[in-house]
Amino acid sequence: MSGFLLKLTSANQTAKVIRMDSGEFDLTHGGTVPPAESLFERCHWFYAFCREYLFRDHTKEIAKALFPTSEPAAGARLLELGCGPGVYACKFARRFPQIEATGIDLSQRLLERARSRADTMHLSNCFFHEGDAQALPVLMQDSVDAVIVSRLFLIVPDKLAVLAEIFRVLKPGGRCFITEPTSKFRTRVPLSVMWLLARLSRTPTDQFQGPEQVDVLSGHEFLALVTSQPWGSVALREDDWYQSAVCVKTQDQLSKESAPE
Repeated sequence: MSGFLLKLTSANQTAKVIRMDSGEFDLTHGGTVPPAESLFERCHWFYAFCREYLFRDHTKEIAKALFPTSEPAAGARLLELGCGPGVYACKFARRFPQIEATGIDLSQRLLERARSRADTMHLSNCFFHEGDAQALPVLMQDSVDAVIVSRLFLIVPDKLAVLAEIFRVLKPGGRCFITEPTSKFRTRVPLSVMWLLARLSRTPTDQFQGPEQVDVLSGHEFLALVTSQPWGSVALREDDWYQSAVCVKTQDQLSKESAPE
């Protein structure tokens, strides 16, 4: 029997745990140790509150950036990565009923809130799916007209992979709006509160997984990130609290995987 022994110490006892390929087993109590819970699952309600009421609403900027000259064409596809409670996907689905808006996130509970929002707003053109922005489905290649990314790079581990995926799934001529906070102190507060809430509500066997702190990008880091793909054009904007980029994939650009030999 392979595995290794861990000791999880609480206030009054030490629990012995053996981890094997088939799972973790608590030798003290004879039960299975539950897997680590995502911080964004445990504190989904607080994160949703921040997204809905505290974080800046970029709707006007996004609309101008993604659809600068006219309304989107019928059947245009908009993708919100790291959508959380689905604020932007729902807003644009309601504003432009001729488009199809899709939100992708890793948190099931946040996706449930997003679907509930779409149902409440009677949106038949808004959909939400579990997915990783670092590895989108292969079949999405060159299929999306517009992408929204807000505050995702604060917490995503592989930022370059996300940019590569955005470029891959956008159609030639597609546009992406990216916005990230610049204030380190203000930006770290919500995540710190989430960790506090999770630890206050935990039981002795609860474990959580998630970023310990946000990664606020400097101006140079943000520039290097958004220009890591061969965009036709990149427009940057910065104010006291946010830095944003509008990236455009030119009409003659195809993702490498789909380009002819």
